Amino acid sequence: MESKGEMKIIGRRKSNAGGLEAANNFLKLVIDLRGDKPFIPRGVYRFHSHEEKDAWTLKMLTRPSPGHPR
Repeated sequence: MESKGEMKIIGRRKSNAGGLEAANNFLKLVIDLRGDKPFIPRGVYRFHSHEEKDAWTLKMLTRPSPGHPR
């Protein structure tokens, strides 16, 4: 039995490889590719269905940014 005030450890957190350093390189790549253009334009958008919204979102995320032709 556990004594009063003791904690039982049920798992260990594993450190991941890279961490913030890997994320930093990825974010620099994203900024280089998109520039100052946001992924999704600001504003209020109305769609008739979730499928229409998903198609529009995918189109916005994959559109080329100015100066970076595909």
